[in-house]
Amino acid sequence: MFMEQLDWISWKKMSDKAKKSVFQQVLLYYVHPMTEISDIRLKDYELYGIKCRTFELELDGETFVFIPGNKEAILGWDLGAEGLRSHELLGFDLLETEDKTFKTSLKHEELGEAADWIEAEESYDFSSLDGISLYINDHTSELRKTKIPAMLVQKYALPAGTEILGIMDTVTGTFKGEVTHFLPYEEEITATLFPTLSAVESVFWEFPKSIHKRDSYYLEFVPTTDAYLVYSSREQTHAQLKKRIEQKGFSLLSEDQWEFAVGAGTRRLFRWGNELLLPPKASGRQILDKINGPNMFGVVIDSHQNRYELTDREQVVKLERQRPQRSLIENMLPLSTYYQSQHMLAKDQILSPDIYLYRKMIAIEL
Repeated sequence: MFMEQLDWISWKKMSDKAKKSVFQQVLLYYVHPMTEISDIRLKDYELYGIKCRTFELELDGETFVFIPGNKEAILGWDLGAEGLRSHELLGFDLLETEDKTFKTSLKHEELGEAADWIEAEESYDFSSLDGISLYINDHTSELRKTKIPAMLVQKYALPAGTEILGIMDTVTGTFKGEVTHFLPYEEEITATLFPTLSAVESVFWEFPKSIHKRDSYYLEFVPTTDAYLVYSSREQTHAQLKKRIEQKGFSLLSEDQWEFAVGAGTRRLFRWGNELLLPPKASGRQILDKINGPNMFGVVIDSHQNRYELTDREQVVKLERQRPQRSLIENMLPLSTYYQSQHMLAKDQILSPDIYLYRKMIAIEL
């Protein structure tokens, strides 16, 4: 009976009171007893008509959302370009519509420095819908039906090998968070962010996108703000990362679980709908907000196309690192729920926080 209530079909019909009662049992039996639970709240999420009223909470200071299960989730894709707008797919020219397309967040020089970016595909005919459909089907996971357990899923993925410590304000130079863990690095970080500059040097000074000291700390600038997220950092392989989070009662998502958490099993290639071009002004901003914002479960997926997100298998990563491509579908498909990257980790590869993200979860299953 308890597991039945965690299925999405039952969950949608339950009152808030019943949801709270069931969720208390989830926290009691599935969250590690040493984990601090706080700030539990019911929230409503919606994306492209899919709604879910669910719980958001803090586990050891990190935000998680509860995702109901689905006994017969349909995942994967074999419908090619079905549902997409053919005039967008066929009429796209990167040079003419540069202000209307979804862009990578990286600067030109950063793109040039990267050695492992995927390159444009040469073996597909992007001037025809048949060619585009073939490309889509070849780069998405196979169609399948599977059982997905209810899950507690981390709302935001973290840079690989890191744990959040707090936030540093670049205007005031102040840090908010776990001060004890930050203090050993404060002087070094401050010297890096606030160097002594001449008048000429200060004109050209820019805050670095990220700062990484191996086995110590990692800082990442938050766009549109004056702040850095500050993380502790340790060098880890995929196996070591899995082992570390499992010691605290967490796991990494499987590919099936990831696809369901991102797209809810909907029969759409992209979680936000069919819009691939960003029109000017308000309508384009609305599409961008859907791409960058929380989905129907409250999960936020990185959309910058400069990192992979790890799953529980070294051979399977989600998302992509790529340069802007000539065809619209090449640019946008890595943001699809069902996109399959060709990238694989080497067995003893150290995970760079600049290249990989990870997302913790707890599966609610017997």
